[in-house]
Amino acid sequence: MGGSAANLQQLAQLETLPGCAGIKVFMGSSFGDLLAEQDDLLRQILQNGKRRVAIHAEDEARLRQRQPLTANDVHNHPVWRDAQSALLATQRIIALAEQTGRPLHLLHISSAEEMAYLAAFKHRVTVEVTPHHLTLHSPDCYERLGSLAQMNPPVRDANHQQALWQGINDGTVDVIGSDHAPHTLEEKTRPYPASPSGMTGVQTLLPVMLDHVAAGRLSLQRLVDLTSSNPARIFGLNGKGRLAVGYDADLTLVDTKASRTIDNSWIASKALWSPYHGKTVTGWPIATIIGGQLVMHSDKILGKPAGKAFCFNSA
Repeated sequence: MGGSAANLQQLAQLETLPGCAGIKVFMGSSFGDLLAEQDDLLRQILQNGKRRVAIHAEDEARLRQRQPLTANDVHNHPVWRDAQSALLATQRIIALAEQTGRPLHLLHISSAEEMAYLAAFKHRVTVEVTPHHLTLHSPDCYERLGSLAQMNPPVRDANHQQALWQGINDGTVDVIGSDHAPHTLEEKTRPYPASPSGMTGVQTLLPVMLDHVAAGRLSLQRLVDLTSSNPARIFGLNGKGRLAVGYDADLTLVDTKASRTIDNSWIASKALWSPYHGKTVTGWPIATIIGGQLVMHSDKILGKPAGKAFCFNSA
């Protein structure tokens, strides 16, 4: 549930609705009325409810100040939405969380500065990174993909990417999330900065991360922690995140040696494109089982949807 001034007084109730993972706050410009940039408003949001709050941390005041730096060139996206704007917002929200006692989940961390800062607040904060920030880097991605590589916070240079990997290796990072945003090619190819930020990611998360496993950047067990065990623990998902008696039989079987090439024609999202089009990876999901039922095998969807709302602990 998006937290904002519009629903401030209802947040404690909304976060307990069936299937709701909690509250998400955009400190940097996104869409609609979901922007929450002032400290007073953010403090009130943190005071209304108990569950962990997910945060998109970019400092809106700095973004407005630096917006002219885009010069209508997507190569300048990480110049406009620079690492300092992310760090400032992260520092502000952690200070407010320390005051209010509210736990936080910092989403799609993209900079070395944030990663170094967050390491000292693991008692209060859990941390997410995305496959995009771990795999793509500037300026290469903007030269190859143009606005298809545009996301918020931006994909940054290789030095920032290296720091994210260090965060995975030293335990600062808890979760890998897709940050899936299914904008169509027609939308994404509008002249920058009118092109929307975000890219597809759900379907490619596992193949791309298995390729990193094959390259020795992390272990298969660490990948399981980042994509399954830790999200279930952090958000209190009942019956998920483990293969154990009494847990839902949700699992994906993978071939760690399979070589495949990601192609836009394979993408099931309405967006019908991927920033990894043409990329050959080692490691591929072969079958998916949900509630003990086989629902995908060899890239084919089987049966009819039989999903149900997740159940969360009240804490």
